Amino acid sequence: MAEPEVAGKLMPLAEAVKKLIPDGCRLRSGGIAVRKPFAVIYEVMRQRKRDLTFLMSGWTEDADWLIGAGCVDKLEGSYLGLEALGLAHCYRRAIEKGVPRRVLIEEYSNFGMTMRFMAAGMGLPFMPVKSQLGSDLLKVESFRHPKAQVLEDPFGSGEKVALLPACPADVALLHAQRCDADGNAQVWGQLGDDLWGTYAGKKVLLTVEEVVPTRVIRHDPNRTIVPGFRVDAIVATPFGGHPYQVQGYYDTDRAFRRDYAARSTTREGWESWADEWVYGVEGHEEYLKKLGEERLARLRAKPVMSGKVNYGY
Repeated sequence: MAEPEVAGKLMPLAEAVKKLIPDGCRLRSGGIAVRKPFAVIYEVMRQRKRDLTFLMSGWTEDADWLIGAGCVDKLEGSYLGLEALGLAHCYRRAIEKGVPRRVLIEEYSNFGMTMRFMAAGMGLPFMPVKSQLGSDLLKVESFRHPKAQVLEDPFGSGEKVALLPACPADVALLHAQRCDADGNAQVWGQLGDDLWGTYAGKKVLLTVEEVVPTRVIRHDPNRTIVPGFRVDAIVATPFGGHPYQVQGYYDTDRAFRRDYAARSTTREGWESWADEWVYGVEGHEEYLKKLGEERLARLRAKPVMSGKVNYGY
């Protein structure tokens, strides 16, 4: 039987967001085009969180929703758009018109953000890289001063490196395929920067498609990217990455994403969408009911099992 402190990690979504994500915190989201913790993003909007600094290598709907809801004060990251579906209109309205409020952004490259997360995860104040040299990204500052430092190799090679500041988060979000009651989280498929992005968090809020017995985790230990002792809260959220895909569980809901892209082109359209899908439902369970079992069934992944591996000695 799990120890009380371990069992205490399992909690409802609303409780986890209320407990771990205060106003004004530095919040790191997870997933690059896959496994985004959208169920948490919805709940952050419902609880009207404010003045967040939102951190990620590449945002899509997650940042656009939070900006539209007035939750975000600052952004640190790189790309922000709806990928093949076009512009992120809430982001554009906030920057150009201050609607619903103005946001500041400090831009780095995707690789630069990953290195910043790595520095934070390793407890380092900065990370040296060469990929930023010659880029205008280092010249344009918003609220971080200095944004980076370019130094010559102190060991005599004459080469220059850019020192990027670490990017710690007060709370890191991760949506994983599964974990056990201790929070040992397993992920497969595209990882992006989820390893170092999660380690950059002082606290970790983990959502998963399912919570499984520890013996299941131990049967395939190589898939565990975050150990349980680093996890502060666990929320079982089937389809918690909808409308994006989670490998082995479900595919992208393209119709949902197209609908959002079309409706969010105007502020009135965005508010109508948010009233329908965020504020008009009480929580994740009601959200799934609104999607409907027929729609969810069409998205569910077909079984394609991996080959067996002998872990014996």
